[in-house]
Amino acid sequence: MSASGLADSRLADLLIDGGYVDRRIYRDPKILELERELIFRRTWQYACTTHEVGTPGDYHALMVAGEPVLVIRGDDGVLRAFYNACPHRAAVLTGGRDGTCGRVLKCMYHGWAFSLRGQLLAVPYAEEGYGPGFDPAAYDLVPVHCDTFGDLVFVALDPLVPTLADYLGPFADRLAPYVDGIEAIGRNSWVYEGNWKAWHENFRDNYHPEFTHRAIHDLTPHYADAGGNWGFDEGHSVLQWAGPGVTSHARYVRNLERYSGVRLGAIEAPVERTSRKGAPDEVLAVFPNADFQPRATVDAAGQKAGFIQVVTPLGVDRARVDLTVYSSVHDDPATRRMMLENVADTQGSWGKISTDDTEAAYRVQLGAKATGAGRNLYTRGTAPGNGGPDAQSRDEYSQRAFFRAYARYLSVPAGPTR
Repeated sequence: MSASGLADSRLADLLIDGGYVDRRIYRDPKILELERELIFRRTWQYACTTHEVGTPGDYHALMVAGEPVLVIRGDDGVLRAFYNACPHRAAVLTGGRDGTCGRVLKCMYHGWAFSLRGQLLAVPYAEEGYGPGFDPAAYDLVPVHCDTFGDLVFVALDPLVPTLADYLGPFADRLAPYVDGIEAIGRNSWVYEGNWKAWHENFRDNYHPEFTHRAIHDLTPHYADAGGNWGFDEGHSVLQWAGPGVTSHARYVRNLERYSGVRLGAIEAPVERTSRKGAPDEVLAVFPNADFQPRATVDAAGQKAGFIQVVTPLGVDRARVDLTVYSSVHDDPATRRMMLENVADTQGSWGKISTDDTEAAYRVQLGAKATGAGRNLYTRGTAPGNGGPDAQSRDEYSQRAFFRAYARYLSVPAGPTR
């Protein structure tokens, strides 16, 4: 049976029941097949920032729902996206994730060449090989929907996808202040042994950090006592917290020594970064798999900086995290270096925070194999509605928003594809 044949409202109702989620969604390969066809193909996927593809010929390659996609800047300055596959023999047209192809996109296999707008320009030995009836226009690159929001580039495979503005809905007003005038300054990627949803849920969750992350527990206990938590009908969400800052540096050093077995001695306390005029920290999650965590830098101007995480399923129990660190286009090299070092120390594949989250996702995957205990619980926050700035930071309105959207997508069979 095809994935679309499996999709119906009865299945969604069985998997998602309010704040209760069936653990089969973490371990069943057929459900992953459904997710790729009914969610990843029919949603807007974050690709890159506009400055990464700022000059004609600049490109960014990615995988969406298991399919290769290419974002490229045209010679007319327009951003476009195509399936990254030569119409001749299917070879991908780029050798890496990012780069520039100059004025022509050429396939390395047989030399077919395409304009930066996707038209087939040249075929070696075409007349002697294909005859007078050969129509080059029939072999142009196949387009993929491409749109921007601020300096963010999104792509979507389904020809019937709603506009990006409609897809973001009211959530756009929350995201907009952080994504205009930014550019990527560094990347890190890694693979973990767990389902993709475990990672994305984790960044909508403010209940776990003081227990999962020893560094947070020691440096900023009760950091999440103030904040907010709310979801949007489209499946996006906002998580806020406003902690007191570092309050227990000595305990942090003491426990580093205890657990590492290394005598550290006196260590300079971390520099407190400037807040955005007292604004709380935030994680802004875009359904289904992108998380934006903006933060102010320590410079007096409080310029924009932060990081973006996208999680991609590689299998039902394997996923890849792509971390992009971004900064204001106006930040100086010293500020950028500080931001890179800060994120590497905490959020990179080796960072103090991400290594804990990777272990948690792995343990969730192992536990989800236990069929005797069949459901996860997401019911924190009992007030009706979608939460808001007055909800408790540890509430789970954001996760419930995700699963409501998840169930809706699984309930609607896929339409015709190309």
